[in-house]
Amino acid sequence: MSRAEQAVAAVGLLREREWVRVAVAVVVLSVVFVLLGRWQWHRHEATLTLSHRVNANYSAAPVPVTALLPSPGSPLAPAAEWRQVRVHGSYQPSDTVLIRNRSLNGNFGYEVLVPLRTGSGAMLLVDRGWLPEGATAARPDRVPDPPAGAVDVVVRLRPSEPGTDRRAPPGQAQRIDVAQLGAGLGAPVYRAYGVLAQERPAPVGAPTPLPRPTVDLGPHLAYAVQWWVFALAAYGLLAMNALREVRRRADDPGRPRAQARPRPRRDEDVEDEALDALDALASPPPPR
Repeated sequence: MSRAEQAVAAVGLLREREWVRVAVAVVVLSVVFVLLGRWQWHRHEATLTLSHRVNANYSAAPVPVTALLPSPGSPLAPAAEWRQVRVHGSYQPSDTVLIRNRSLNGNFGYEVLVPLRTGSGAMLLVDRGWLPEGATAARPDRVPDPPAGAVDVVVRLRPSEPGTDRRAPPGQAQRIDVAQLGAGLGAPVYRAYGVLAQERPAPVGAPTPLPRPTVDLGPHLAYAVQWWVFALAAYGLLAMNALREVRRRADDPGRPRAQARPRPRRDEDVEDEALDALDALASPPPPR
């Protein structure tokens, strides 16, 4: 049998019920692999966008906050994330909020969020850095005070984090949800918050500055390619096994195509066997 004839015979196997089931399973499996590959590809693209944004904005020269946020109600453009802005105002330490469950170098702690009242009267939430958990893990042992009076700060703008229904102790929050945290400040609040880069005058003590975000692209692209290779390999294995079955049948045409599966025993079968045994016991023995 030529290769062309073997290929035609392999396709012909799809007329058999068992091979149809196998083919359907392969199609479903390949679709799952393709979707997993697309998921990893989207994660790669998101990481790549973040990497480009950080590299372009993180060390760019600071601009006035009004250059990127003309008013407190202005949204932060995605391309402006991590841009540095200069702000003049005064901290409101009585409204400090601790953001829970924030990690730094593998340790969990808190980020310290302090509102800064600008010259226009609007508030900008400033993330001044990270503090470790205290002795009880319920809050830091000490929260350093921000500089008193007028300050000049440089912050990197970040968009508001999505809200959550999870509750936190008084003076703490689970997320930096700007709208929720700014609701009780009694003044307009910018729709973005700032990660502290510099402040003058310098405080006596301060939280640990937040590090530059990682720009490592990770393994997402490799995983995407891997899943797509698996999708193609599934069809390759199906074709290889179909050709193998065609050759087996050609070499041994008298051999059954598939082993018949035994029918599962039913209750009726057990009852019939029990009745046959009773009949055998009740019947007289055959004459000798």
